Amino acid sequence: MSQNVDVAIIGGGIIGCSIAYYLSKEGLSVQLLEQNEIAQGTTQAAGGMLGAHSEYLNDMFYSFARDSQALYKKFHSTFNGDFGYTTSGIIQLAHSDEDRISLSRWNDAAYLSARQVRERIPHIAPPAFGAYLFEDDVHVHPEKTCLAFCDAAKKLGATISEHFEVGNIEELYDGYRIRNSSSVITAKHVVIAGGAASAELIPGLQMTAVKGQCMQLASMGMQLPYTLFHNGCYIIARPDGTLVVGATMEQDVTDLQTTYAGNLALKDIAERFIPGLSRLPVIARWAGLRPKTVDDFPYIGRVPGKENIYIAAGHFRNGILLAPATACMIRDLIIGNEINTLRIDAFNPKRGIFHEANNRTKRQPV
Repeated sequence: MSQNVDVAIIGGGIIGCSIAYYLSKEGLSVQLLEQNEIAQGTTQAAGGMLGAHSEYLNDMFYSFARDSQALYKKFHSTFNGDFGYTTSGIIQLAHSDEDRISLSRWNDAAYLSARQVRERIPHIAPPAFGAYLFEDDVHVHPEKTCLAFCDAAKKLGATISEHFEVGNIEELYDGYRIRNSSSVITAKHVVIAGGAASAELIPGLQMTAVKGQCMQLASMGMQLPYTLFHNGCYIIARPDGTLVVGATMEQDVTDLQTTYAGNLALKDIAERFIPGLSRLPVIARWAGLRPKTVDDFPYIGRVPGKENIYIAAGHFRNGILLAPATACMIRDLIIGNEINTLRIDAFNPKRGIFHEANNRTKRQPV
């Protein structure tokens, strides 16, 4: 089978599917190529928080995350279906004076004393220095959201090809050719959005994977009106009445096995938020690999030395949060819309190519 399209997207996680949606909205012909099944990689292992405040790296990154939140809100208002968009917000706990000072700088947060936190969440271990409520930091169901973008893209004419193993990308005089055992795709533009595996298609690109384990608990009637967050850990109340507890951070581990040590770490996280929570029935445990770049900012942009090849990968902890904004940036690059130059520079993939590895964007301290 042979097909000619404007854009071929490699990777069927939430980044690739959101790119397919926003490009299809522009009337471009799109084919998305996924080596396994849609939403079954890192996407399904995520928590789903849209935590622009909890994932703050610097002001530029924050504004990008806030734009992405707004895009989610618009998508939710137009999509005819449910993808777990929940508007309760995130409560960030302050267990030290340093936590409180850091959180108090946000003008859009509501301060809650330890007593007020306990009144709203009776089972919680009251934070000594109170907490801050971020109402705009909502959450979604990662797998359902990815499938929602995929379905919306298909309705706009995009072609979705699962179980498509990309062997290589062959350069033509006016585009690119992608082959597998049974198909040939020619495209003017190629977008690589395959998470940590994206590095396999871009020689010299620096990308590592950080393992994270999570667990899902039956709430047994426990009401949790907000997502709870502290120091990279969280408890999310899903609309189906379950609680997601996450997540571990395991360097230099690339398997997807859940472990006894990981289970103990998750139980400890649960107990720190709500004493006795770890005794609730466990419904599921899983692990995922977060794609990490040289500086924790994703690679979003043109691949150096390659006309019309783009990458959108390396979102680390923020793939769900940043998916729509990432997709719109790739769209704007392809169709020629104006883009904030600070974002172009900060996300430029050249900083992660091996021979450019010393030219790294510095992360601004919180």
